[in-house]
Formats: sequence, C-alpha cells, structure tokens
Amino acid sequence: MSIDRNTVRKIAALARLEVEAGEEERFARELMAILSYVEQLQTLDLDGIEPTSSVVVGAPPALRPDEERSCDVREEALSQAPDREEDYFRVPRVV
Repeated sequence: MSIDRNTVRKIAALARLEVEAGEEERFARELMAILSYVEQLQTLDLDGIEPTSSVVVGAPPALRPDEERSCDVREEALSQAPDREEDYFRVPRVV
C-alpha cells in the first residue's frame, strides 16, 4: 500500500489532527515504515505457537486478589484542605 500526502490528510481528518503542510511528507514516510514492518510480521510462521499475555512463562499473575476493605479517607483528605467547614471543602463562590 502506498501512502501519499492525500492519504495523510484523510487520516489526519479522521483522527481530527491538524497536520502542517510541511509535515505531510514526513508522516507519509513514517506511516510507510510502519506498514512495511507490519508486512514483515505477517510473513512470520506462527503455527503451533500459543498466544501469551506474558513473556515470562510460569510467572504468577501480577494482580492481587480482590479484598473488601474500609476506604474512609474523608478525614485525611479534609485535614489537608486549606479551608473546611464541617465535612466539606470550603471554596470561593463562583458566579
């Protein structure tokens, strides 16, 4: 697939990006390099290779188990407020 300035303009419009006229040629080259790399990846023979979510085989999951616990941080947060009124932050009136 060939990418030219018109293609860059269309992609930029779809992504709602503003691209300077001088940058179009550079983006076209960069997008062509990305597509070339993807074409290289598509030529790899991956038959018999299981997909993995981690490169470290046998590693335990990185997530901790969910535990229910108290999360009352109101007093801690309010203690750092520059101005407070009872259980609320006091802020200037905005009209």
